[in-house]
Amino acid sequence: MTEHHPGRTTFAHADRLEPGDRLAPFTLPDADGEPVNPFSDRLAGRPLLLVFECDHPDRGAAFEGELMALHERAAVLAGKDALVLAITRRSVAENRVLARRLGRFAVLSDSRAAVYGYCGLDPASVGRHTVTLALDGNLRVLALIDGGGASRWSAIETALDTATEREAAEPLGGHAPVLVLPRVLTPADCAELIAVWHRPVRQWDGDGFTTRGFHEAKGDFKVRNKDYGHVVQMVVRDARVQTYLDAKLQRRVMPEIAKTFQTTVSRREEYRIACYNAAEDGSLGPHRDNPTKETQHRRFTLAVTLNGGAFEGGGLQFREYSRRPYRVATGTAIVWSCSLLHEVLAVTAGRRFILGTHLFGN
Repeated sequence: MTEHHPGRTTFAHADRLEPGDRLAPFTLPDADGEPVNPFSDRLAGRPLLLVFECDHPDRGAAFEGELMALHERAAVLAGKDALVLAITRRSVAENRVLARRLGRFAVLSDSRAAVYGYCGLDPASVGRHTVTLALDGNLRVLALIDGGGASRWSAIETALDTATEREAAEPLGGHAPVLVLPRVLTPADCAELIAVWHRPVRQWDGDGFTTRGFHEAKGDFKVRNKDYGHVVQMVVRDARVQTYLDAKLQRRVMPEIAKTFQTTVSRREEYRIACYNAAEDGSLGPHRDNPTKETQHRRFTLAVTLNGGAFEGGGLQFREYSRRPYRVATGTAIVWSCSLLHEVLAVTAGRRFILGTHLFGN
């Protein structure tokens, strides 16, 4: 069943900036006219608060109050290694006066409202004096907060706590060269994709490589792999679902692949929602994803866990590197080279759902 989310329309509004999205790097001048880029080596890797002035500069007292309240919590911010950047639509010279009054934080000039626009903050219609974007060390949005340090400190601190969570320190051992990206899809997205898998469509048998469904089905269809693993996959041809997923993954996954592997992805195969059912020995044996003439174009495999914690077993294993399986939280994506040997271990209880596709370039 899909959860009910008030005000949410299924597979809509993927163009809106929301938690999980990654901001594109930007450069703006500070109060001295010096360029500031949060992606630079000096600033990157730290939790970041972007505090936007969304009222007219002539009525900026409330905005300054929000910043001064953050200044008063400087010790807390330092303890979280958080960086604060104030952004206004004022000129550099006007910001210089503001920076002298504030004393501590860098104040950046976005006089053309380019960053405002990218973040969905239309200066003409925002209707509030301050908006704070809390970002993690990789410029991914943790929270969009209506207000600042004076009015919404609790929400800001909660977001920063998320950014500075530390996993238990333990020896890593073997580790495959894979990319793990949390919060690629929201829990609501994941629940709705599981609901898509449950749609009544025709099911075809397949051997893991071919099926008549790809040629004969006109829309969504399912494939049951019997000879090559035990899994039922929904091949998604619903245009609305595809458009929604493309918009999200273009912002949240493709820039990470470009940065990590220095490869530009421009194309994908059809999305598949796969179900590994313990009652049917759900699993997929060791294989590579590009061993044949028909699949050699593939560069990366993308798999997003849709229901982490709702099943037992079912780990993703790369035995060339380690026998330790990957099991990740709902909405987390794992990306790996199609040339890596991998397998899905048997699900021992419940059902494991994932969204998957293969990525490549022109």
